[in-house]
Amino acid sequence: MALECIAHMEQGKVVSLDSSLAIDAAHYGVQYQLPLADSIVYATAQKFNAIVWTQNCDFSSLYGVKYFPKNSG
Repeated sequence: MALECIAHMEQGKVVSLDSSLAIDAAHYGVQYQLPLADSIVYATAQKFNAIVWTQNCDFSSLYGVKYFPKNSG
């Protein structure tokens, strides 16, 4: 299981937070009332046409997001 997780993580890409991405993040933060870290995640996903898979309700109604509510029990 751990090796499978590592294999998936190695397929990822590190992205620099340049001024263009920061401006996009600020825009999404204001438009959708997202916290700073969430707006950076969302802006990055939008830039790369990626899907955000999350249990964070801040993303629940946004385009390009697969939201799964947390189990309460």
